[in-house]
Amino acid sequence: MPNFPTCRDGLYLKDDFYSNEGAADTTLGELRWEITTIGNAPTIAYNVTTAASAGAFGVVKFTTAATADGDGISVRLDEDGILLDGDMPGYFCFKAKLADQIASNNFRIGLVDSATATAPTVGIWVECDGGVVSLEADSADHGDVSAAAAAVPTLTSGTTMIVATWHTFEVTFDGKNAQGGPAHVVLYVDGYKAAEINNCQIDDDEEMELGIVQWQDSGGALAVELDLDFIELFISRTK
Repeated sequence: MPNFPTCRDGLYLKDDFYSNEGAADTTLGELRWEITTIGNAPTIAYNVTTAASAGAFGVVKFTTAATADGDGISVRLDEDGILLDGDMPGYFCFKAKLADQIASNNFRIGLVDSATATAPTVGIWVECDGGVVSLEADSADHGDVSAAAAAVPTLTSGTTMIVATWHTFEVTFDGKNAQGGPAHVVLYVDGYKAAEINNCQIDDDEEMELGIVQWQDSGGALAVELDLDFIELFISRTK
């Protein structure tokens, strides 16, 4: 785990999706996320039954349209509002479920700079490609690094989310690379170390934001659902 300052002073954001009342006003959750439709309009709902069964404060349900390949949704906070400094370790975590099926159900959650299904050019995020999990750390200036999840006992074959099953993801970042950004990034799934990147090349002036993107790539024949229980981000202040 990163060597956080003892006081743990810094930026802290969390959303339990206790209500999605703001969805009708094109904002979402406690943090009032900005909503962007990808392709044909998705459905956003607060799932009381799911929340109760999960022992959660709230669960938000994203369901894509089934009209065209790539239909989905993006929600994000404060576009280009985050820079990562290697002297400022941090983490983000979330709890997610592919509620109806694995096939064609994709998401990208974490620090990103894209509000579409197109891969970001900058950021650190968890990628789900039809249930298969990977850790991504991309720099527009210095190159991209990826690490596939492996040997996680709560995932199918150690790599793939299980349909209708909650999984908890945590990504930590610390250390300082030659560009001033974080060097070391680790993904934990359900408490197990799943993937590690030791050569992250993100520059300390590359901009990103906390974001959630979900989409389907079935060719348009399928609507897929992603449930989220919570999301959390912490970035410490400079030591």
